[in-house]
This record gives sequence, C-alpha cells and structure tokens, in this order.
Amino acid sequence: MAQNDLALLIAIKRYPGFGGNAASGSQDLKGPENDASAFYDWLTDPNGGDVPAAHIFRKTSADFPAGGQIGPAQAHLKQELDALRAELKKTPKKRRLYIYVSGHGYGRRRTEGGLYLADATQTSLTNLFVTDYFHWFLDAAHVDECVLFYDACMDQGRLAAPTPIHWRREIRVHGHNTKAVGAFAARFAGRAVEGTMADGKAHGAFSYALKLALEGAAAVVDANGDRVITSDSLRDYLIATMHKLMTDAQRQHPMVSTEPDFGPFDSLTLVKNAPVFQRPVEVSLPPPVANATLQLANAALDDLGPVSASGGRVTLTLEPGLFNLSHDDGWEAAFEFTGAETLIDLELQDQDDADTDSAGPG
Repeated sequence: MAQNDLALLIAIKRYPGFGGNAASGSQDLKGPENDASAFYDWLTDPNGGDVPAAHIFRKTSADFPAGGQIGPAQAHLKQELDALRAELKKTPKKRRLYIYVSGHGYGRRRTEGGLYLADATQTSLTNLFVTDYFHWFLDAAHVDECVLFYDACMDQGRLAAPTPIHWRREIRVHGHNTKAVGAFAARFAGRAVEGTMADGKAHGAFSYALKLALEGAAAVVDANGDRVITSDSLRDYLIATMHKLMTDAQRQHPMVSTEPDFGPFDSLTLVKNAPVFQRPVEVSLPPPVANATLQLANAALDDLGPVSASGGRVTLTLEPGLFNLSHDDGWEAAFEFTGAETLIDLELQDQDDADTDSAGPG
C-alpha cells in the first residue's frame, strides 16, 4: 500500500444561487459526484492508486443534501485543507499528493484556475483558487510528487480576482525538486463539458477519459517489459480520447476546449503493474463483408485470428490500439480503439473512402 501517499478530492455539483458563469439562477452539474466517486475508487484500489482511505481528504456536494446547508463553501474547504496540510507535515516525508477537483470553474491564465463554490452568487463569487494551493504544495516541498487533475472550465467569466490562498507561503530550498504534473480539462479561455457515458452515468469528458486511462487504457510496456502508466502515456491518452467522449454539438462549439492542457509536467510513473484493459466494441461493416469471416490484426501486424460478422456487425474485445480488418477479396479497413468507443463505424468510413476516390484529383 502507498502508505505515504495522500489525496484531496473536491467535487461541487449543486449551485443553487449561481451556476458558474451563467447569467442568472441555478445551473447545477450532473457529473462531479460520479467523477469524484470513480476517482476515489481508483485511489483506494490496490491495483490503482493504493492510497489508504484515511489519507484521502474529500469534500463533495454529497456531504450537503439538497434543501439543507449549502456546501461545499469556503469554511468547509479550509477545514479540509488545514487537515491535509497538518498530515503532510508529519514524518516521514510523503511520496505523492493527488488533487482532484470538479465543478464550475474559471481561468486566470494558462494552467491557472479555480472552482466557484456552492454558495457563489452573482454578487458574491466565492471561489477556491485551486492552482494557487497546488503551487503552495510544490513550494513547501512536503511531498516528492504532486499531481493535479482539474475538471472545470477555464474561461474567465466575471471574476475580477481569485480569493487568495489562506496560508502563508512556505518556500523551501528543495522545493524546486518537487516533481509535478498538472492536467486540465480545458485550455485557457475554453470550457469543459460533461455528458452521459457508456456506463449510463453523467461524467465530465475529461474525468471519464481519466477514469479509462487509469484503469489501464493508458498503459504502456516499459524497458523491463512491465505494464506501467506514466505521465507521458496518460497525457497522450487524454489528448487522443477526451474529444471522442463529446457530442458533435460540443465539439463544434467555439467555446469548448476539445483538448486538455498540461503544466507543469514532469515525467512520473503513476502506476506500476497496470492492469490489462480490455473492452467490447461493436464494429459496423459495409455490405460486401456484412456476413463475412474477416482477419483481425494489430498495428504490429500480429494475426489476432478470424472473426465472423453477422448482419453487418461484429463484436470485438480489444485493448487500446490500432487494428486492421481484412477480407480475402481485398477489402480492408484500419481503425483505432481507445477504450472509449462503443461503436466503430467502418461502413461510414468505407463510404467516405469511396466518395474520395470518385471525386478524382482536385
């Protein structure tokens, strides 16, 4: 168990008086509690973060039932942050701190932002300047590594200035040795989005991609032949996958950030001995091979055996990667599977290729 690891989780779903950057009234979110629960499950999983439950400091909207006290608010989060800081200062020195936040957010500049709090109103923009606390932990050097996952918008909205951190700065001479990774759901001035995912629940697109990644979809094989998830493989996976979890309308919206952002960014091994990630995916095929026996191969051209299609469909169980389906008559199609897809439409791809061929040279 990662006895010297700690985590801070903040997730705000309900905003009864002010919906983030909304013009008026309430604008509750649907995904933050589900996302925080999924991250908590990964943190405590022996095959995941393996963090002791007692080392996880968590405050979410679930702690404040609708119709009762509004929260999390500033006082609730200060209490949680103070308890975390006290634990961090205990010996021995801690190895890693995870910070996960989700809710309505704002950006100050690239990779600098925070959350609006549950009691925010149009005239009182209560907020937590998340990245200011993140950098406090880096400078204070009570941990060797600090990892931030930030699932919130990064547009500025109407916030004139973030609420300052409530601690005095602690800058230690070895603070520059603290390794750090910051991953953000949106680039500066962009918005993050949520939706209903394959599990039937509402999630942030960033957080669901993160969930898949940490479950093993972002694993790579290192020089020793071990399956690991590194900060680099996680970044690559989030970039490749997050936009696939958005609707067409979300991807086309000019304010929506279809790529995550990162910074600071050091090379870390986040998970050793990562589990094998496999998921079923349905592949739609064009009429000529709708009921054919096809050959499946991966990007290394390893033969993965024959698969039988029926009614224009074939269901495959795959790990993330690049694949190719082919038939003896010369038909073939390549596709990528990230683990996020439930349907891959090669019928449409085949038609697109035909349209391109018939168009001729431009």
